[in-house]
Amino acid sequence: MKNDIRINFILPFKPRRPAGGFRVMYEYANRMAYKGYQVHLTFPIKTRFMKYRLPYLVRCILSKIERFDSDRWFEFDPDITMSYVNEVRDKYVVDADIVIATWWSTVLDMGALSPQKGKKINLIQGFENWEGHEELLYSSYNMEDTVNVVVASYLQKIVKQHTNNRIELIENGIDNNIYYIKDRIESRTAASVAMMYSLQEIKGSKYGLEALYLVKEQIPELQVDLFGISPSPEGLPDWIKYHRDPDDLCNIYNCNSIFISNSFTEGFGLVSVESMFCGCALICTDIEGHKEYAFEGETALLVETRNPEKMADRISYLINNNDYRIALAERGHDYVLRFSWDNAVEKMEKVIDSVL
Repeated sequence: MKNDIRINFILPFKPRRPAGGFRVMYEYANRMAYKGYQVHLTFPIKTRFMKYRLPYLVRCILSKIERFDSDRWFEFDPDITMSYVNEVRDKYVVDADIVIATWWSTVLDMGALSPQKGKKINLIQGFENWEGHEELLYSSYNMEDTVNVVVASYLQKIVKQHTNNRIELIENGIDNNIYYIKDRIESRTAASVAMMYSLQEIKGSKYGLEALYLVKEQIPELQVDLFGISPSPEGLPDWIKYHRDPDDLCNIYNCNSIFISNSFTEGFGLVSVESMFCGCALICTDIEGHKEYAFEGETALLVETRNPEKMADRISYLINNNDYRIALAERGHDYVLRFSWDNAVEKMEKVIDSVL
């Protein structure tokens, strides 16, 4: 019986703003709870190798006064329980039948938990080598009695090089009740572009902005919707609108013909797929995470990283070739419909059933 199975999701910390990897874990938690599983979320106050903005004592105090039901960016199933813990160790972590962790440092701590804490699943959402510690990262793929679940086929190949542990591919899902076509693809203003803005260098936002300025010189009617969780970049012209923590991303995508992603690395690239669900023609960097769904000339246009001139050329091409833009967006939309949460949860349930 599902209502007898306890699942504990261990997160690296509790984010106060939207974050893609956390959203995936939260979606799994919500959908498992809806199916009748007993779901708990664990948030450690201290995670090894994590860089914190606030000192440990302040984080401890906040953990005592913060209410779990006041999360501003995600609505949890009311049956889900949550707790802060000092760190991921047996004496703090609840007993469960299944324990699922993400991010390599959290996974290493999960690997040291006793069997009473649950059968272990490592949800790998990217090649997390951004700040070094590669040997520890590879060790997290090889935890004893742990199933590795990867969200992309290129991650499956990487992980396979470092472990004989079982590896399962479960591609991320997109909620088609939230992201869908509202405004017809063919009726959108051609010279309209959306882009996610981030202060993280690996997202390549400065190159995207450079590209947009280049396009504006050639196509004066260009209009841009920029969105993100950080404050607006300084000195934005009036033809670029910035939306901080937008409530309705679907509307932003639907207001634009083109979406651009400039990342140097992605695990899966959720926002790009969301934009395709909403009918945007995608132009993105030629990286492994994007190539799970972005096929040159078929479902998207690809450019090399750190090349604003090439990105600008591709944007201008789609604006000036509207029929091609429409066909590209339609093919991209049709392809990404395979990324459904129903499929993802069904596959995750099969993994859970197989280890219990």
